[in-house]
Amino acid sequence: MNDYKIKSTSRHSAECDPILLRQTSTTRLIFCPLMVDNPHSTKATIKGNFIFQRKGKNNTWENHKELNLSNLKAQEWIKLEIKSKELLTLLQGLYPLYEISYKDGIPFGKAQYVKVEANLEELSKITGQDLKTFFQLNKKAGVKLLISLLNYAANLENPQQVVDRLEKLEIDNLQKLNSLVGLSNLKKCQNTWLTNETNANEEFWQQLFLSNFFILSQIFPFPILLIKGKAYVGGKTVANTGGNLVDFLCKNEITKNAVLIEIKTPTTKLLGKLYRDNIYNISQEISGSVMQLANYKNSLYLDHASVTREMTLKLNSFYPHCVVVAGNMNQELTDNTKKRSFELFRNSLRDSQIISFDELFGKISNLIDLFENKST
Repeated sequence: MNDYKIKSTSRHSAECDPILLRQTSTTRLIFCPLMVDNPHSTKATIKGNFIFQRKGKNNTWENHKELNLSNLKAQEWIKLEIKSKELLTLLQGLYPLYEISYKDGIPFGKAQYVKVEANLEELSKITGQDLKTFFQLNKKAGVKLLISLLNYAANLENPQQVVDRLEKLEIDNLQKLNSLVGLSNLKKCQNTWLTNETNANEEFWQQLFLSNFFILSQIFPFPILLIKGKAYVGGKTVANTGGNLVDFLCKNEITKNAVLIEIKTPTTKLLGKLYRDNIYNISQEISGSVMQLANYKNSLYLDHASVTREMTLKLNSFYPHCVVVAGNMNQELTDNTKKRSFELFRNSLRDSQIISFDELFGKISNLIDLFENKST
């Protein structure tokens, strides 16, 4: 079993545990990988440094004094030999990191991945009664195991064998299982909303929607596919500055047309000051977000060829659909004057859609009601 510990250093990079290549009683050679979000080459996600260390005081490893290569004189050179076993160790250590970066991108905060090698032959022989007894005696561990198995089955490259076995289940049991899993996930997301209505951390909501993208999919009347969170959509100058990063780059699954989503927080103000006795200004945060999306849409249109050059998924930019998710209408729009002011503004927008957090999670509540009505 191998552990892979990863700690984000920014939105675009994360430090990984060093890979030990060579060690004696007093020295060792390690490779320190750095996971990076590379918009120019989506497959080139790992870089790093070879570091030679000596054992210092208290048996701690200390980096050997760095050699400044710029001080090398003519005819001088440096050679670092990597033995065959060490090179194999390096490749075996890097391969899982590439897999993690391709699947999950740059993790937020600290993350730990575990690779387990086991013989599942005996596990497949467990009877239904054995499983029932196990789940009764170990409810918490049993639920975690069930979730892990379902996730494993859902992400198989060739899931046909699992599908064939599931088709042999009684139809009522299969429907109950499907409803149970869907309903549990919906309720978990709804509970997260109810306990975080005043959470002003934009990164928290970014990660929630990234892990549960089906929440954002409820906004649209058409099927939508997530391409990337914090995605580059053009805008760099010749000096390689000024790049635009949209919170979520998505596309219509049928037309392949781009969809741009900007995430704020539930505490973002929807309205500004009272302008007249019966009307309010829109808030600076909302107007700024609308203009920001307009800029993203324009840069994606202008730089479409360079942005999509290395994409494996087709993406069009036929006047991209733009959405801002911000604010809490129930908390802020407490009278008809405020409600009218906000609705007049957002319904007058031609290029962008504004939806509040409570409206979005209200759709999740409706889905929960639908599942529970079906199950009764």
